[in-house]
Amino acid sequence: MEEAEKDQNDQNKIEALPQPLSKNAQKKLLKQQRFEAKKAEKKAQIKEQKRKDAERRRKEWDDTLVAASEEERQRLIESRREVKKERMEKRSEERERKIERLMKAKEIGQKIVIDLEFSHLMSATEIHSLMQQV
Repeated sequence: MEEAEKDQNDQNKIEALPQPLSKNAQKKLLKQQRFEAKKAEKKAQIKEQKRKDAERRRKEWDDTLVAASEEERQRLIESRREVKKERMEKRSEERERKIERLMKAKEIGQKIVIDLEFSHLMSATEIHSLMQQV
């Protein structure tokens, strides 16, 4: 009895061990790991580049403001505000148009065009089947 339980436990241990990967599976796994590492590295580089660009632009803006006289500084700040306001208004209008277009499509449905140019090559049963599908 104990010997049967021992044999059963040994068999369970053997089944619990992971099967070794084939050479191709190992290569695929290694390639996938390399890809993931490169992807993470590239993402970090892009993020760092964006941060540097923003910092550079901020510094250029500060330098421009420092070099400008008080009157020019006010004009620059005001023009920047106007540009930002226009950009925000444009975005808002685009968003409103998109919402309006989607609501209109929701109410009246989408228009579809079906090209039946090759209908003369179809048999009667094929045409009937097509009409049923449409």
